[in-house]
Amino acid sequence: MWTTVDLHVWQATARFYNSGGKRSTTVLENEPASLPLRLTGDAPWRLKYRHVDDSKVLTRTLNNPNDDLVVTQKGTYEILDVADSHCPGKVLTEASTFEVNWVPRPSAKLSPETKSRYEPYNSSHILPPVCEGTADHVDLDLTGRPPFEIMYNIGQNDNGGTKVIDQPTFNSIQARTRFQLQTSHHGRMYYEVKQIGDADYPLVKHRNAVIPRGDRLLFEQEILMRPFARFKNRNRMSYCLNDQFTPLDALSTDGTVLLEGTPPFSLHLSIRNVGTSQADRSAVQVFDYSWKVDLPSYVFRSVGPHLVTIESIQDALNCAPSTLDPLSNTIWIDVAETAAIVPFDRRIDYCVGETTQFQLEGTPPWNIGYRMNGKSYSHEAKVSPFSLVQQQPGEFTITSIAHQQKLCKTAVADIHFTVHPLPSAQVGHGKRIYQNIHEGDQAEIVFTLIGEPPFTFTYQRSELSSKKGGKPGKVLETHTVSRVMTNEYSVFSALEGA
Repeated sequence: MWTTVDLHVWQATARFYNSGGKRSTTVLENEPASLPLRLTGDAPWRLKYRHVDDSKVLTRTLNNPNDDLVVTQKGTYEILDVADSHCPGKVLTEASTFEVNWVPRPSAKLSPETKSRYEPYNSSHILPPVCEGTADHVDLDLTGRPPFEIMYNIGQNDNGGTKVIDQPTFNSIQARTRFQLQTSHHGRMYYEVKQIGDADYPLVKHRNAVIPRGDRLLFEQEILMRPFARFKNRNRMSYCLNDQFTPLDALSTDGTVLLEGTPPFSLHLSIRNVGTSQADRSAVQVFDYSWKVDLPSYVFRSVGPHLVTIESIQDALNCAPSTLDPLSNTIWIDVAETAAIVPFDRRIDYCVGETTQFQLEGTPPWNIGYRMNGKSYSHEAKVSPFSLVQQQPGEFTITSIAHQQKLCKTAVADIHFTVHPLPSAQVGHGKRIYQNIHEGDQAEIVFTLIGEPPFTFTYQRSELSSKKGGKPGKVLETHTVSRVMTNEYSVFSALEGA
């Protein structure tokens, strides 16, 4: 009996093919790479290999001596063992490794010429602050193959956090590109490069390939508010001639200027007299965000409308001011003449019941303040002249006059007179007296005079009534006595009568 033995003189071998003098290849990230093999022996071959960064041994069965080993990870791959269909083989150690590289993804960084301060806390580049509305940019250095697409987030502070307000994309064909910053609104602006695409990694094919948050380019900038000023309301204000331009009512908001920006502020105002076209300018420094116009150095010297205008404002940051709103940067001031009161008669003595008249100057209604016997009163007059009936005796003084809804109040110091009671007289101290006298005697008739001497009074003697207590009869005689300097005056008479 014969036995057939197949004797193989040549041992199977395995190695990586050397292409162009190197055993390496470069592919796009996560795309398969074909590593060319050269095998000797008889098919099929069983190949063991590993990734040098991984201890796990992988096995592949190959049927072609020039087959490819297909892998998906970058790094170095090593052939560990080979066997053909008959016998174990050997690995040619000088060609047992092959390196797989990935095409780098595009990246972006701030150019060295861009001024910034790196903050390790949040890996952000802090750009110098600029004023609101000032054009600004940064230059980005891009790596990769143009054209580039850059998708980025724009954020802004919002209630203690950061809110994404936009997610635009811009394109560039240059490796260095200019990136325009948003400065139209004040506040902290944040920029985060989220994705970058190039010719190898276009975003349309790699939309989900987002840059890990810790690797993203982040930069931020503070946009400084441009100062702004306006009047809180446009209510017309009223002042009096020769008043200083100072607040009239501490509780009113009229004439209050609201300011925005960073204090202290330098505020410039003009005050124009419409009647004379004369304009005065004032500059004040304000340390708060509101200020009630207080210019004691300015005095209203003429009556009529005045226009107060906020001309300009500067703050501590010296940013150019925002455009002032013509509807809120002006207020009107009405300046009225000072009210006055002039008596028609310069008498200093009046009697109870007499009417005193005064000429009023100014704009009705007027409010007249006066004092009678130490007690203060006020009276509103809507027309001039103003009349007042003196109803009680005593010392009368005009103390003040105001107009324009009780504005423009003027103290009066030269209108004063005395109101005297009406004089009166009594006979027999006001009692009815019947007196009989003897023939040849005289009766004393006592007149009590009430008022202020000298007195002038008139008395009459009439026939006696036929009835006791009746009315006197016919007037028999009339006498007038003048220049009586006392409060009592006596007349002696022996004639019958009443």
